[in-house]
Amino acid sequence: LGLVSYRSYWKDKLLEYFLTYNEPEITIKHISQTLGFNPYDIVSTLQAYGMIKYHKSTHFILKRPEMLSAYKRKQTSVSSLPCRTIDMSRLKWTPPHQRKY
Repeated sequence: LGLVSYRSYWKDKLLEYFLTYNEPEITIKHISQTLGFNPYDIVSTLQAYGMIKYHKSTHFILKRPEMLSAYKRKQTSVSSLPCRTIDMSRLKWTPPHQRKY
């Protein structure tokens, strides 16, 4: 379940990136630097969703319009839901090496 959840998150972030990035050329390196994702995770996610193709010794990243449209619809429906907030004063975190069991 971990990889499925991560891949879904990565896909959403990649689609968000594609919607806002307007340059004619997109590179894995730029995506990695912008989103802070490991290049391997970006490539594997693009492959899993059919968003990268290899042709004549060159890789092409595909901005799939149907996926972008579905993502926009999803974001519109999600934005109409009530937003949950976190009371930061209630969060207590201790680094694992300092915990007493």
